Amino acid sequence: MKKLLVLLAMVAFGLAVPFIGNKHIVTKNPSHLDIDGNFILYDFQKTNRVGGGPDWDYNLKPVKISERVYCFFGERDMPTKNNAGSMSNICYIKGDTEWIAWDSGPSDLFAKQAYATIKKIADMPVKHEFISHEHDDHWLGNHYFKETFGTHIIGPHSINVNYYGPRLHVKDEGHPGATGEVKDYPGMQTRMIKALYQNAIRGTILLPVDESPTKHSTWYNISGVKMEYVEAGYAHSEDDYFLYLPDDKVILVGDLVMNGRVTSNRDGQVLAINDEGKPEGQIPAIDMIKRRDWNNIVPGHGFLVDKHGADEAYHYFHEMKDDVLEAIDDDVPQGEITKVVTLEDFRDKDLYYLLSPGNVYRAYEELEMYEEPDEDED
Repeated sequence: MKKLLVLLAMVAFGLAVPFIGNKHIVTKNPSHLDIDGNFILYDFQKTNRVGGGPDWDYNLKPVKISERVYCFFGERDMPTKNNAGSMSNICYIKGDTEWIAWDSGPSDLFAKQAYATIKKIADMPVKHEFISHEHDDHWLGNHYFKETFGTHIIGPHSINVNYYGPRLHVKDEGHPGATGEVKDYPGMQTRMIKALYQNAIRGTILLPVDESPTKHSTWYNISGVKMEYVEAGYAHSEDDYFLYLPDDKVILVGDLVMNGRVTSNRDGQVLAINDEGKPEGQIPAIDMIKRRDWNNIVPGHGFLVDKHGADEAYHYFHEMKDDVLEAIDDDVPQGEITKVVTLEDFRDKDLYYLLSPGNVYRAYEELEMYEEPDEDED
């Protein structure tokens, strides 16, 4: 009888799983709703994104990295109901007459609260923002900057293509009489907009970037601050950048570097040869970073900012590459690769069990056709 009850309980739980966290399921227990009366949202259905509860308090405290650079450090975690998307590191650079932002965070509200805090250090507007890459925990605060200061936003063109539009309306393609009309769909849902509670994400509007540099390295001198904005290419995402401040000996690198936690390489690559015949991926990107002369580094996620702040990411990707290639040479099939390549040195890092096996599995797909260059080659 006891076994039967356990079996019935397991079946009941299995049937309930699709409804857990679904906003559109009626519940008799309001304690499972957020402060605006909504479940956390994980679907693409049109939903009223305006809630009536008080604003989420991100409780932001800036950390001084150098005389001009102040950063807010997020949790080494995925977006959750407890961090409201505050999981990435966002920085402000103090110019002579303005603040320059490095990323803007996961929501309009985050950017608003971060600026209110940084304004206490120097009451200046944010007139320029540089974006590290297209993942939305880094740039969904853009609307607040643009609406408040008319901020000029500089970042990867992939944001405009992959997140903003334009998109062809489905009714205008693939059928007789289609006009081929192109319609813009600003406000397309992203991971944060789908996942965060109303009192954190409401008011957030997706904006395209204003400028995407076409050169590998572009120098700016803004409000007395000299900066090199460097395109690292296809590494952690489709198109990554880092920002180097030579006078401050500070480098801001986004998700090209993480420490204290395992990275997610779901959209990235470890090492490949691009169409120009040059190496591209996480390993070449970190090599570019290490070639600059800096004393402090701000990773996209993690708290180590000294001269050793990039070491963990460097070793993680090199060890993954070497171990996966060795397993391929030993004829280990892809389905067995995560049992063979376990990257034990990183087992104590946050999100290891959640993310590292997937990174290894994708690295196998990528590196299966890889050939090491000859030692005498440049």
